[in-house]
Amino acid sequence: MAYNIYHYSTILASFLIHLAIYQWFASWILRKVSPVFTTLGPDKQIVLRNCVMSIANAVAVASLGVYVFLYPGGATKDKLWFDCPPFRHSGCIGLGYVFADSLLMFFNTPLQDRMMVVHHVASIWGLYSGTVIPAIPYYGNLWAIMELSNPLVHIRLILKSLDLKNTRLYKLNGITLLVVFFACRIVPILLWFQLAPFVATGELYEVGPMLLIGIFGTNPAIYGLNIYWFSKICRGAYRVLFIPLLFQLAPLMTTKQICEVGTMALIIMFALTPIIYGLNTY
Repeated sequence: MAYNIYHYSTILASFLIHLAIYQWFASWILRKVSPVFTTLGPDKQIVLRNCVMSIANAVAVASLGVYVFLYPGGATKDKLWFDCPPFRHSGCIGLGYVFADSLLMFFNTPLQDRMMVVHHVASIWGLYSGTVIPAIPYYGNLWAIMELSNPLVHIRLILKSLDLKNTRLYKLNGITLLVVFFACRIVPILLWFQLAPFVATGELYEVGPMLLIGIFGTNPAIYGLNIYWFSKICRGAYRVLFIPLLFQLAPLMTTKQICEVGTMALIIMFALTPIIYGLNTY
């Protein structure tokens, strides 16, 4: 199903609005958060302005994703073909953002990152094929829901860069990020296995090669990145939240107890992803 004028308009509007946020509004917002922003170097300011732009995209896309998830209409897990307008427009918003961010990456060295290049290439393929082909909207919408964690990721970087790392807000944001990231980017891996009946009957292969490449190629790449990023978030949470707490409790514990608690925390943290994969076999 091809795009119509409304979809092209959404992509163009998203592209222009995101660039406008980066160029004119981000600096004003960051100065309101903390005057420290004006003392930062040009490269750091560019990165933080880009974070504000990404937050705006994440809020818009995730809001539509949650709406479709709560009020799916025909976009259900057991329905292969269905045209879901809110999902298609969320994908168009995402495409506009990725185009804007790619343009900024091209002209700004501080934004250039190989992992983000892979992310953007995979996102463009997945967003385009998912919004052009009216198939498996329930599963495609899981991509939109993934955006729920992005505002927290960028808020964390903003607070850290503005010398607000030792505030309660920073720690609360870190805890929330750990929970939300796991809920919207790791747990949905299991939901994709509900496509198994369509694979068994061969119906899934009727959606065409473009979407199939997204499902079996792009999708694993994105979720692989999610697992990589989640492991880094876990290490950060362990370092920022658990270790200070351990030092506070240390006077009340024996050396053996401290070692046991620390070892158990490490085991839980690093065993989380293998446990998820183990559940997929059932």
